[in-house]
Amino acid sequence: MQTYLSIIRQIAIVLFCTAGALCATAYAHSLPRAADSNLEFDNGTKGWQTVLDGVMGGLSTGRITNGSGGTLVFTGELSLENNGGFSQIRTSTPEGIFAGTQGLRMRVKGDGRTYQCDIRSSRVRLMAGGYQQLFETKAGEWIEVDIQFDKCTLNSFGQRVRNSAPLDPASIESVGVTISDKNPGPFALEIDWIRPIGADTSTEQSSAGSLASVATKANLTTLLALVKVAELELPKGGRFTIFAPTNEAFAKLAKAQVEFLTSPAGKAALQTILKHHIVAQSLESSAVLERRRLTALSGQSLDIDPSKLTVDNAGLVATDVPFDNGLVHVIDAVMVPELRTIEEIVTVDTRFSTLRSAIETAGIGVQLGKTNPGPWTLLAPSNNAFAAVPADSLSALLKDKGALTSVLVGHVLPTAIRRDEMLSQGSARTLMGDGNVVFALTDGAITVDGAKIEVADIEAVNGVIHIIDRVLLEKKSESTSQIAMAKGNSQQIAAIFDLAIERGVPLFNAGDVASCAALYELALTAVVLLGNDAVQPNVRARLVDALKIGAANPDASERAWIFRRAIDRAMENMSG
Repeated sequence: MQTYLSIIRQIAIVLFCTAGALCATAYAHSLPRAADSNLEFDNGTKGWQTVLDGVMGGLSTGRITNGSGGTLVFTGELSLENNGGFSQIRTSTPEGIFAGTQGLRMRVKGDGRTYQCDIRSSRVRLMAGGYQQLFETKAGEWIEVDIQFDKCTLNSFGQRVRNSAPLDPASIESVGVTISDKNPGPFALEIDWIRPIGADTSTEQSSAGSLASVATKANLTTLLALVKVAELELPKGGRFTIFAPTNEAFAKLAKAQVEFLTSPAGKAALQTILKHHIVAQSLESSAVLERRRLTALSGQSLDIDPSKLTVDNAGLVATDVPFDNGLVHVIDAVMVPELRTIEEIVTVDTRFSTLRSAIETAGIGVQLGKTNPGPWTLLAPSNNAFAAVPADSLSALLKDKGALTSVLVGHVLPTAIRRDEMLSQGSARTLMGDGNVVFALTDGAITVDGAKIEVADIEAVNGVIHIIDRVLLEKKSESTSQIAMAKGNSQQIAAIFDLAIERGVPLFNAGDVASCAALYELALTAVVLLGNDAVQPNVRARLVDALKIGAANPDASERAWIFRRAIDRAMENMSG
């Protein structure tokens, strides 16, 4: 039986790896947006392709992958055999999109080798040629490279075309990068973005404009004023998504609250609120609405509701407005994060009265208070959890400060881990670093060292709190194998579903709904075939029902919705 399940698992993964064109997600939304001529990769590398010297008998390789920080990664090996010697990536661009510009600026991290920018024009089409300009890279360092259109030369088969017309920016129909430096061996180039250089190339400002100029044009002047008061600056060199409240949204705040936030005493709180509107990725609205949650620079979560088009209950008014460092989405409300620390929440929440006394006795409250920004995760036993400890044992524990401290630090993790991250992470070190807690899926609920998480993701300004149903006094070694098996199954199923959704998103948005239905159906079938040993019987039964209902529906779009909803419900059940 185990061998059969292993084969099924391998088949499922192989099918996903070879069925990239079979699916799409049913989350496509229409919102106001602004188009721009920047080439960004935060939402993938769709539209880019490789061109190799194999067309002429060469043996060079090249491939395109998505970088972890929303970048394009171009890797391969250059070979000079069989008269080869080049590897190229390129993408088509709408003709006229670069009209009036003077060049391209690229942010790249290379390997010290020489590359060239390859630009093709609709006015001069050549075999193995185009307008080119060489650029150097620094090994392991991010640099910005300028490609001036008037310095690009027309080449064909490596030879310059004499008396050629200069490159007309309005005629550009594709942009690419080539390596052909006659040095055989591996190469690697990472590209963060490619942007047009405007008429004034003496400035660092791109065509999108600074955040200040974009916000002024969009009448987000209150936001700008508060950013200035808070003396808040975006981290250098990053890409960001800013959820920008309108002036009317800020006007809804109480006058006393505004007076406090704009006073010296409220500066820290104002900074936290503003950071709560910033995500350290540049995400288009379609990518935002495909998420269940985003993490803001405040360290706290932003809940996404694609059915209502809201982010933390704030409605999206306009989206995808570009600025130099990313994108702005305008929202109709101010998103106020939790401004209390873990210590302050435990102090006032009646569910933690016993825990509060224990923390005070052990003297670890300061670790979770204002003087320590964390982030922390507190696995907080409820009053009922402490009540379940035998009275004599609890009394002895509360009187022994050393033993009590040892127990309590086993409930504190030196990082913020939210419920939807637990199963993929598997385990985490405790505060003192002398032990691990293990996360698992047990009887349909997420557990930590066997304790059920009753309430998850209580946000604090310096971390997150999860209420658990028992005190973690000691680990039960006899349940270790069961916990590991449950964790492994959950991780594998989550990986299958996540991969299906990842492959499906761009396809559905491109209108290929039939492929969407096929890939989602494949994902559900793979999980069902894993059997009751891998997934709860009730969850498996619902997946089987969804497969039957979907198969009977002749409309491809409806099938995609039926299968996607079943996947989402299964994922929710796995996360508690």
